[in-house]
Amino acid sequence: MFADGDGVKQDELRAFEYFREVADAHAEDSPGTRLSYIVSNSFVSLGNFYLEGIPNSQVKPDADRAREMFAYAASYFGDRDAQFHLARLYIDGNGVSRDARIAARWLNLAADKGQHEAQAVLGDMLFNGNEVPRRAALGLMWLTLARDSATPQDTWIVKLYDTAAKQATDDDRARALELLERRLKGDRE
Repeated sequence: MFADGDGVKQDELRAFEYFREVADAHAEDSPGTRLSYIVSNSFVSLGNFYLEGIPNSQVKPDADRAREMFAYAASYFGDRDAQFHLARLYIDGNGVSRDARIAARWLNLAADKGQHEAQAVLGDMLFNGNEVPRRAALGLMWLTLARDSATPQDTWIVKLYDTAAKQATDDDRARALELLERRLKGDRE
């Protein structure tokens, strides 16, 4: 509530402290518990605060600390948002060496769990062969899933999809549709 100003005055530093308390107290909780989402979300929120810093506070931008928070939530809790944020660090080379293959692995894990931003970024990488082998049909499938889950604020996802759809061949579109249908039935490639 303090992070978003939901019902209270927004106070990022207070939110940071609450997230830190939760993370410190429950870091070793089992991933399958009913509270594990709250704990993993605390790690993701801390990662975002460390990535950006909090103005006029002791919390300064620290990409390495952000990576630690995202990596813990991504690995231990399997948090899809943490996996996406960790992938972004590897794509941008922020606090880590740029590595598209490691980024693609994290994106794939998050995308497979329905994280639509990860689906869009992975789809774009695969469709265009950006530092990974080009797999246009698979990329178009991920972009289609991302577009279908996009919010009105996610115009960048719709643009990525539209660009890929215009460039795709008829074979790419047919194969993407086949992959999409298989995925919706529960088959994974």
